[in-house]
Amino acid sequence: MNAEAFVQEMFKVDSNLRYVGVVDSEYRVLVSRQREGIPSLTSDETTRNFVSIVPQIIVESVEKLSPFLGQVGGITAHYEKVLMMFYRVDNLIVVLSFQTQVDTPFYNRITESFSKLSARYLT
Repeated sequence: MNAEAFVQEMFKVDSNLRYVGVVDSEYRVLVSRQREGIPSLTSDETTRNFVSIVPQIIVESVEKLSPFLGQVGGITAHYEKVLMMFYRVDNLIVVLSFQTQVDTPFYNRITESFSKLSARYLT
């Protein structure tokens, strides 16, 4: 395994990729790297604390439905300022953070409709 090489190659895949983190099943952060020239939106301490604990909780929670729905391909969290993606690779969890300019047509279309309908019927 070469987590550092993985990070370098991931940064080549998409210029909107801001951050790559890899954590193992023992909550050890193997690599936590912000793209050079892109400022982090959180402190180093906040990032490290988040990456060491939260991805494992999110992925394991979602995987509880795997026996019924099949293997999880990936998990996304769309914030105002970033799109985060979580992937499991064996005993590792990879965290990717993208600029919000990344193209998400399905998500954007559903979110727009959801916002209108929830404002109309749920508030």
